[in-house]
Amino acid sequence: MRNRITVLFVLPLLLLLASCSEYPKILKNNDVKQKLEWAEKLYKKGDFTRAQPLYEQLAVNYRGTALAENMHYYNAYCFYGMKDYEMATYLFKRFCNDFRKSKQAEECNYMFCYTEYMSSLPTYLDQTDTKACMDDITTFIGLYPDSKYIPYCNQLTDRLREKLELKAYNTAYLFYKTEEYKAAAICFTNLLKEFPESMHKEESEFYIVKSHYLYAKNSLDVKKKERFGLMMKLYDEYRPDFGADFAKEASKMNEEARRQIERVNEVK
Repeated sequence: MRNRITVLFVLPLLLLLASCSEYPKILKNNDVKQKLEWAEKLYKKGDFTRAQPLYEQLAVNYRGTALAENMHYYNAYCFYGMKDYEMATYLFKRFCNDFRKSKQAEECNYMFCYTEYMSSLPTYLDQTDTKACMDDITTFIGLYPDSKYIPYCNQLTDRLREKLELKAYNTAYLFYKTEEYKAAAICFTNLLKEFPESMHKEESEFYIVKSHYLYAKNSLDVKKKERFGLMMKLYDEYRPDFGADFAKEASKMNEEARRQIERVNEVK
């Protein structure tokens, strides 16, 4: 029994070691057919790290032939399988440019958009790539309006918009926390213009009012009447949207603004 268990354990290990020692030879030799067999075998096993160099070599070997298209196709998918989304994005885009009439062009166009989405930067960094990805998805929808990938494209667009929205909110809130109240009010206002159905709508409206309030409060007396007046106007506009917590604090600020305006008028 023990011997049987040993054989069951050791045999696969020996086969693996033999495979590993044979792979460098396959990589170096000029037998294209054997390389292709190995590439296909490794790809099916999900061993993308070893399949990829073979497909890259085969793409060169088969250049100008009907098989070249498939070599580039699988090479791109190897990088996708390795989660190297930046390289996959580049290769799927290159495939679309080089094989425009391919039956796989639509799929690779979508994968170009998807891997571009996967490689887009987190919200605390620059979002230029996020905007570019949204443009590329729009282009894809224009090229393939009846594509089976359209629902997935819509999902990606929604997620990308959420990233841009969160980036805008975090930027505005950072201005607020650093007491740059005028800039905060402008950024929160722009956020609502760009994302009128924002999940941060209530908070943004509140911070617009509060930023204007604090900006006016820290102003010279000659500016306070105008600035508190604008704050009160915005309070009246946004008040119906405030929940209980925001409504209470906003109401106190509105009353204080009214008193400040009365005080300024008395001084005059």
